[in-house]
Amino acid sequence: MKYYSYCKKNLLLEIKKFFSYSNKKYNNIGVAVSGGLDSMVLLHLLLNIFNELEVIHCNFNLRRNESNKDELFVYNFCKKNGIICNIKKFNLLKEKKFSIQMLARKLRYNWFNELLNNNKYECIALGHHFDDSIETFFINLIRGTGIKGLLGIPKCNNKIIRPLFNLKKEDILYYANKNKIEWRLDYSNYDTKYIRNRIRLNLNPILNSFSDSFYKGMKNTINFLNDENISIENNFNKICDEITIYKKINPFIWKINNKIIKKFNPLNFYLFRLFNPYGFYDIDSLVRILNSESGKKLYSKKYCLIKDKNYLILIEKEFLLKKNIFNIPNLKFLNNIYLPIKIKFFVKKFYKKYEYEKKEKNIFFIDFDKIKFPLFLRKWNKNDYFFYDKNKKKTLSKYYKDNKFSFIKKENTWLLVNNNNNIILIIKNCIDNRFKVTNKTKNILIINT
Repeated sequence: MKYYSYCKKNLLLEIKKFFSYSNKKYNNIGVAVSGGLDSMVLLHLLLNIFNELEVIHCNFNLRRNESNKDELFVYNFCKKNGIICNIKKFNLLKEKKFSIQMLARKLRYNWFNELLNNNKYECIALGHHFDDSIETFFINLIRGTGIKGLLGIPKCNNKIIRPLFNLKKEDILYYANKNKIEWRLDYSNYDTKYIRNRIRLNLNPILNSFSDSFYKGMKNTINFLNDENISIENNFNKICDEITIYKKINPFIWKINNKIIKKFNPLNFYLFRLFNPYGFYDIDSLVRILNSESGKKLYSKKYCLIKDKNYLILIEKEFLLKKNIFNIPNLKFLNNIYLPIKIKFFVKKFYKKYEYEKKEKNIFFIDFDKIKFPLFLRKWNKNDYFFYDKNKKKTLSKYYKDNKFSFIKKENTWLLVNNNNNIILIIKNCIDNRFKVTNKTKNILIINT
C-alpha cells in the first residue's frame, strides 16, 4: 500500500513548517474558501493552528443554483464553528467581453487586495497545492513562456500565501477522507473547454503513473528555475538602469536608449523580457521597430511603443489619446478656472513697440484687440499650422521637426488658441505672427508662462 504510506505524512506538521519558515507571526488571517476539497482541508488545518481567522468566499453565480449551494455550505460551516464569514457576490454571466475565468480571477484578487490594503487581514491564505503548480507549468509551456512562466504558482506573493504549496493532491484527498472533512464538488472542473481541466484530466493520470521521484524532480526543477530567475532579475534591474534615459510613473512614460538595446545578446530574450510585461508579445514586431524610422508606433492593449530618433518611448495609450481642451472664457474669472499649466495674463495700454520686443524667457506680448474670447489651451493636432513671418505659413509638425522636438516634448507642449482655432501662442516657444504687437497696437496682452 505505497500510496497510503506516502499520504500518511503529517499534513499539520507540514503547514506548521510553512509558517515557521516565514519567520513572521500571523494574528489575523483571511482564508479563501470556495467549499471545494482544497480550501476545506486548508481551513481545517489552519483551525488547528490559529485561534482567530476569518473566511472569505466569492460567489460568481457561474453555476446558478450550485453556486448558491456552495455559498450556503461555507456559511453554515462557519456558523457552526463560530467563524466570521465574509461573502461577496459577483455576476459574471452579464460580462461578454472577457474570458469568464480570467475575469473571475481578476475580480477575486481585486477584492483580496482591497481587504489587505484596508488592513482587514495581515495575509490571505489560498488552497493552491503542488499539483496546481505543475498544471500552471504545463499551461505556460504550451502557450509559450520564459523562465518566470515555468515557476508555477508562487508560494507567497506579497500578502497572498499558499500553505499547501508543497503538498500533492492525493495527500490532501487522503487527509480529507481520514478526518471526515466534507466538501462541495464543482463539476465545472471536468469541463474540457478549459485548458487547465484538459491538462488535469489527461496529463495528470500519466504523471501519476510515475514514481514519487517525478514530483521530487519537478520540485527541484522549479527551485532551480526560481534561483535562475532571481539571478536574471538582479541582472535585469542593472540593465534597465543602463538603458533608461527617463522614466515617469504618472502618467507612465519610459524613454529608452535604442542603441544600447541593439547590442544585447540574445536580442530576442531581452526584448521579450523588457516589453512582455506591457503586453508586447510579438518579437518580430519589436525587432522591426528597433530598426524603423522615427515616428513608427507599436500598440499593445494599454501601451504604445514609439520610435523617436535614437530612442524608444513606452507610453500609456490613455495619455496619447487624452487631448483635453481647457476653456478660458475671459480674464476676469481666471483665478476660478483650472488650467494644466502655470500661466499669467496682464493687459496694458500700448506705449512704444520696442518696449514689447521679447526680452525675457517665457514672457510674450500679444496684440490684445486681435484675440477673440473664449480662448483655449490644448495639445497639437496633425493639421495645425501657424504664421511665423508675415504671410508665411508653417505646419506645427514641421516646426516641431525643425526645432528637434522629442516625442515627449511635443506631447507636453500646450497651445493657446483663439475661438476660431487659430494658434496665438506655442507656449514657451513663439507667437503666431498674426497676433504680434505692431505700431497699430492699442492694448497689450502680456503672457507669462
